[in-house]
Amino acid sequence: QDGLVKPIARGNRRAMIRYRCAPATVGKVFSADDHEFQRAWILDLSLTGVGMQLSRPLEPGHLIIITIRGTIDAKIHELSARVMHCSPAPQGDWSIGCELATSLTPEELDQLL
Repeated sequence: QDGLVKPIARGNRRAMIRYRCAPATVGKVFSADDHEFQRAWILDLSLTGVGMQLSRPLEPGHLIIITIRGTIDAKIHELSARVMHCSPAPQGDWSIGCELATSLTPEELDQLL
């Protein structure tokens, strides 16, 4: 798994404020390399990014599709994203940070939180 784990950087490098999602917010991640969905625990969202926890690592730079059900209308939202970092998390999971291909509007962000 060389190249997947990066040392933890100190300080906040984010340009946008991230908002915590409700506990147990579930999404799915589709990776063209895997040809299958992987369950994701969505931890936080911003207008330009997603933080989540997965059971398997993803390579930084990899393009993925994240599906999340809206909290207001129960509509399924598909978000294209690029994996920016992947680091080990407790209990063998992986913390993944992604940059969205298209920024969310404030209204879309509200629908997902």
